[in-house]
Amino acid sequence: MESRVVAGLLRFGSHGTRLIGALAGERIPLYYVCEYPKSGGTWLGQMLAEYLGVDFPQKNRLPITHPAVIHNHWPYTPGLRRVFYLYRDGRDVMTSLYFHRMRALQAAEGRHPDQAFWERHLGRGFDPDASRRNMARFIEGEVARPRSSRLTWPEHVRQWAFGRPNVVTLTYEQLLSDGVGTLERVLPAHTGEPFDRARATAIVEKFSFKRQTGRRAGTEDRKSFLRKGVAGDWVNHFDRAAGERFDRVAGDLLVELGYAEDRRWYHDLPD
Repeated sequence: MESRVVAGLLRFGSHGTRLIGALAGERIPLYYVCEYPKSGGTWLGQMLAEYLGVDFPQKNRLPITHPAVIHNHWPYTPGLRRVFYLYRDGRDVMTSLYFHRMRALQAAEGRHPDQAFWERHLGRGFDPDASRRNMARFIEGEVARPRSSRLTWPEHVRQWAFGRPNVVTLTYEQLLSDGVGTLERVLPAHTGEPFDRARATAIVEKFSFKRQTGRRAGTEDRKSFLRKGVAGDWVNHFDRAAGERFDRVAGDLLVELGYAEDRRWYHDLPD
């Protein structure tokens, strides 16, 4: 009962903040990091909050009405100002979500509420570490019932990433390859102030994967929220069946965003 009450309060806080932000516009100095789950939004939110000198509230049970960076997975919401929309290769999103879901099942005390759902999709007694074997059926389940967002990955990206007013777009891959340069491109659009490169450089280093985990990017820890910290890891976990299933729902968008040259991208994956 207590967990349901907490979950209800968290939803109230999130929905209230979204409504206030949409109605208040510029009158409340809120900045929004919008993303599909597991696209790097927590990382970006931490860096933005540090740079701007404002709060980065997590799991707030009441609406936010003071200067802050708000991390969310909301659908497109007209009226919001100062939005940073972060997206990532959807195949890496599915891979990160897979390990995120499996970690939650394994860490649960007693039976996790989603255990039966994944047993129906992956089979009773499935091996959570067999990511390549499970990925195709995992994608089917994740598309059929998205969590933390009411939309699928392609639906969410299409709502936010193309020509929306007051929305600046950036990618996880850009942050990995040139964090300071990416912040230099997006921050002035919403602050209207000169960019402080020295400050940003120190912040990017502070929140680097290595500084936060003690591991080099690419060194995996499947029990950690920060699992690997790289782009392109999906190739280690997709077989051809998984590629075909993801292509059905998102192949056009992968090509449109430049993550794949054409719809044949999965043909050379292992059976």
